[in-house]
Amino acid sequence: MNKIVSLTFLMLVLGVCTIHLVANSEASNEVFPDTVENKVCGSYNEIIINASAPDVEETLPYYKVIKEDKIHENVDKVITPRESLPSEEKAVKIANEFLKKRSCLPEGAYISYLDEYTIKTINENTSIVEKEAPVFVRVSYNRNLDGYPVVGPGDSMEVCIGEKEEIVYFFKTWREVEKAGEISIIDADSAIEKLKQYEVIEDLAGPEKYPIEINKIEIGYYSETTGAEQSYYKPVWIFKGKDGFGYDIVRCVYAT
Repeated sequence: MNKIVSLTFLMLVLGVCTIHLVANSEASNEVFPDTVENKVCGSYNEIIINASAPDVEETLPYYKVIKEDKIHENVDKVITPRESLPSEEKAVKIANEFLKKRSCLPEGAYISYLDEYTIKTINENTSIVEKEAPVFVRVSYNRNLDGYPVVGPGDSMEVCIGEKEEIVYFFKTWREVEKAGEISIIDADSAIEKLKQYEVIEDLAGPEKYPIEINKIEIGYYSETTGAEQSYYKPVWIFKGKDGFGYDIVRCVYAT
């Protein structure tokens, strides 16, 4: 009898390691060298804005990066079948206590995702799941900076918990920043025009398909991937919604 072993969820990114899980002061006009927009050829000719932009001040703070903390531990312990896993409520408590004990729960961190992963043994001929074993509960954290969301691949943490409260994986990338001053920002209408011309920082989620419908607009900050050179955090307009196929999308343009 032919069998294949597959893992629930499509893909899990553990820090720098990617595992494919198949199956089910005054306003400033200073130019920052590390925040040049990545303008991509083409435009969104079919874009629907179905959201109101928040009221924001004419200037917002920008921040200087002091240092970056990077931690990547216990990768070899992640994909192992286990007898049982803690409940989601218990997993959150374990993760928070683990981070506090290590002084790794910075101000502004919040839980963004809570997932349970399992290994499934599937009969290749019938596609019937014959066995399913728990692997871990993942508690993921992202960041708010003085009340504004931080988007991008940086500033995130993951704590994966196996049985008996064991931490089977821990990843953290987090930049320490300090306020550097105030900077003038463009209004939401100007940011929407940038979006239509595809003057985006990068595609944070979703394929390049349109029409797209934007159902949430907010302002925040952008964090580069771990290890990337980033000297400043400055404001960005964040657009969230769905494309014509129903996929979630996130697009950002610089607000300066």
